[in-house]
Order: sequence, then structure tokens, then C-alpha cells
Amino acid sequence: MCKVTVVIPVYNGGRYLRESVDSVMAQTFHDYEIVCVDDGSTDDSPVLLQEYGQRIRVVRQENSGQSAARNAGVKLARGEYIAFLDQDDAWYPSKVQSQVAVLDAQPDVVLVHCNFDRIDERGRMLERGAGMIERTSALASSMGQLIGEALIFPSAMMIRKEGYERIGGFHHALQGFEDFDLIARLKAQGRFVMVDEPGMAYRMHGKGFTRTGGIHVIRSRETFLRRMQTLYRGQRSKQAIVKHMLADCYSDWGMHDVRIGNRQEARAKLLQSIRCNPFKFRTYTRLLRAILPSSRLR
Repeated sequence: MCKVTVVIPVYNGGRYLRESVDSVMAQTFHDYEIVCVDDGSTDDSPVLLQEYGQRIRVVRQENSGQSAARNAGVKLARGEYIAFLDQDDAWYPSKVQSQVAVLDAQPDVVLVHCNFDRIDERGRMLERGAGMIERTSALASSMGQLIGEALIFPSAMMIRKEGYERIGGFHHALQGFEDFDLIARLKAQGRFVMVDEPGMAYRMHGKGFTRTGGIHVIRSRETFLRRMQTLYRGQRSKQAIVKHMLADCYSDWGMHDVRIGNRQEARAKLLQSIRCNPFKFRTYTRLLRAILPSSRLR
């Protein structure tokens, strides 16, 4: 047994993986284990992980996505608390210690997260304390009003294992919006606490774990919002927010279909958007693009 299990999902993460793992081993808190889930890497990630020997536990699986990798790691966890770390992020030395202190002292807290800095692909500082700076605007956004929380990066959070298992962990089918989905379900279980001091560096670059983009993320967006309709059943204000967000989702989906030439599908999605929110002018202009021949719109 240990106090904290650190779960690191890995997929072709060789470029930054060593820095991430080393940032765990540099923690001032030492009662932890590291579980790395190699999600079918084809680069040198497996070799790099072998170099750590018995200091980490490694499990390998066929490529199933980041959510499935995180859930697989939690299944193996022996810790009371779970902390996630993405393969391209890095923790500061006191991150784990400060979060354990919160969970130990406040039994009603479901999740503790921390402020964070943003760095670029070379590790250069882009913005200090970005989490706190962005928090007010994030809470005021439609998503913030819906789930009652700003986006909390998995690398910034620590969760009680019991609570994570109770809600079923990450929804494995989502390839986008899985973080919001988890936060919404955990938020319904109890209180969150944010540590003001930055505890991690979030790396900005274009080669993350599952940058699939395109139709996969669009479909995940719809799935997430439909799940929120179920989660907030009976809450009229939340349902109104979901409906407007679905209108934006279907409008963007329709525009995606216009761009790839699926005009019939585009019209269907744009009409679906209008049914959700008939007062969005942009959707009507997009519908016009889906109806008229391309030559008429030049």
C-alpha cells in the first residue's frame, strides 16, 4: 500500500516522457508509486520506461485512447489517492505534498487541483499562474456555467480513488471533452479545492496524446452534451445551457460537412442546430452555404 498512485498514460511520448517521470521522482513527498500505461507506443517510449527498472510499474495495452489508459492505470493502483500526469507535462517538487495535505485535512473534498504555468515545446515559460488568470473567464463561459467549474487538466488534479471508482472513471469512448465529463460527474459528488501555488507546467505543442481532431472530436462533443442532459435531468437552467451548446455543436458539425462536401448531411445537422436554438444568425448563413452551389457563394 501507498498513499498516492501516479498514473501516466503513454503513447509515443518519448520526447518529453523522461522529464515527466523525473518530475515525479523529484517530489518532496515520497509515499507514492508510479504506474505507466503504454497505450501501444511505436516509438522509443517502451525502451525509455525500461530504464527506470523497478522504480515504476509498466503495463502495456493495445492502443485504446487516453481515457482507457488512465482507467487501466487506476485499476492497478494501490494508493488511497490518484494523481494523473500527462506524458508531456511536468510537476513542481511540492505539488503532491500540498495536495495530499488538503485531502488528509478535509475529508469532504472530492478533488484537489492546482494552479499551473504554461510552457512551450522547449520548456520556455509562456505564462505564469495561467490557471488562476483564466479561471474567472472560464467559470463565466457556457461550459463553466454548465459544470460549475473551469477546465482542470488531469495533470493538475488529485482524486480519492474511492470517488473515482464510484463514478466509473473517465468515459473511455470520448476522444475529446473527457476532462469536462469527469469534472462534471465528480463535481456532483462533493467539493473541489484549488491550491493557489502553481504545481505543474502545462506544455503547449501540437503533438499531444490524442490530437485526432476532426469528426472524432465533433462526435465526442455531442456525446458529452447528451451525457450532460442525463446528468442534469430536472435542472431547467442546466438543460437550457446544454440545448444552446448542442445548437453550436450541430452548427459546427454542419459546417464541417459543408467543407468536406457532404451537403445533405450538412443540411440535416444545421437544421438540427436551428431546432435547438432558432435565434443564431450564423447557423442560417451556414445553411445557405449548404443549399446553394459553391459557385453562387464566391
